[in-house]
Amino acid sequence: MRSASLGALSLLAGVALWWLVAVVFSIPAYRLPTPGAVASHALALAGEGALTLHIQQTLAEVVQGVLLGSTLGVVVAVVFVRVPVVERLLMPVIVVAQVTPKISIAPLIVLWLGLGIGSKIALIALVSFYPVLVNMVMRLRGIPQGVEDLVRLLRLGPVARLVKIDLPYALPAVALGLRLGVLAGVTAAVIGEFIGAEAGLGYLERQAAENDDIRLVMISLGLLCLVAWALYALVGLVERRVGERFGA
Repeated sequence: MRSASLGALSLLAGVALWWLVAVVFSIPAYRLPTPGAVASHALALAGEGALTLHIQQTLAEVVQGVLLGSTLGVVVAVVFVRVPVVERLLMPVIVVAQVTPKISIAPLIVLWLGLGIGSKIALIALVSFYPVLVNMVMRLRGIPQGVEDLVRLLRLGPVARLVKIDLPYALPAVALGLRLGVLAGVTAAVIGEFIGAEAGLGYLERQAAENDDIRLVMISLGLLCLVAWALYALVGLVERRVGERFGA
């Protein structure tokens, strides 16, 4: 509660500073509109339903992309831990794909998959895959030796071990990877929508910038921050619950 209160106060202080700078220095509205002007424009657009489609589009892209990337991360992590030779073969390729700037990969993905939601989901899956993979691999390799001895004693098969031992033990690491992946996923969604899209908050922001509509640019940016914060907080709640149940 205290951290939430401090965060709210910090946000209010930032808005107050924004208003003060705009008024005291008499900055033209086309360069820096006041918070009130931006809020009034946002309420008007919301009343017309002009923002709903773009919010839903970006949310759908991020949720589906993160779920896909996380699922792939879990599967590949299990394979890497159980078959180390596969990790030695594939990890260099995965690292190269991760260190390559996503803004340079996005045009290629858009050309392959088109302007629809599929290209954005693929880009988001790419950036959310790696945090889950790395965290889960490290967690699985940290399974205590006593547990390994128990697995051998009980003669658990690969599937039984995965369901009863590996997945429950690795869930906190998966939750942490998800939390990192959500933030990267929102960034990737914006990049994909900037490159080529038909809807979404990134698309809306780019259109507003091209039309010199600074109020709409700021509204789009604020909504993106809100979406990222909400998803991050939601995954953080899941992470805490999983940590309490299965151990941090």
